[in-house]
Amino acid sequence: MIDPVIHLIISLSFSLLFLLSGVQKLTNRSRFQGIVEAYQVMPKTLVPLIGLKIGVIESVLGVGWLISNSALVPLVSAALLGIYISVISINLYRGRTYIDCGCGFSTFSSRREVDNGIQQLSFSLVIRNYLMIVLALSSVLPITSRVLNTIDYFGVVAGLLTALLTYSALNQLMINNNAIGAWRSANG
Repeated sequence: MIDPVIHLIISLSFSLLFLLSGVQKLTNRSRFQGIVEAYQVMPKTLVPLIGLKIGVIESVLGVGWLISNSALVPLVSAALLGIYISVISINLYRGRTYIDCGCGFSTFSSRREVDNGIQQLSFSLVIRNYLMIVLALSSVLPITSRVLNTIDYFGVVAGLLTALLTYSALNQLMINNNAIGAWRSANG
């Protein structure tokens, strides 16, 4: 069983993540299509459609996490994250770590040079997405039956802020690691 405060923190965190990500992909469609194309896992003719669908699916999931108690939302979220893991892993296996993951909309580069600020493909992204799958699936657990009080809502706000700051800090650490690696190989 899961405490309702923890469940609410997870739901609001995923809602925020997917809403921001989906809207960003939809408002920067050509840029995101370039990122999707760089993965080279589908025919180029499908890239515009897939890029649009990813943005729409993420936006719908963001709303779903906010308004739905259905187990379908966490399951679809986990499946989408699993697809991301697969596509990232394929490119890691190919040695194509230099492309932007598309997670943070940093500058897209189709070159092998590393632009500052991009979040390149790495094993860290795979681990992060596996952890997010575990969190998403944990929200399917039965929720403990209890009434939330005022202090619980303060806990939800604090938990949401902590989740946001932790996610942002981990992403920045991955970006910094890419920049340090590029600097070392250029000056090594």
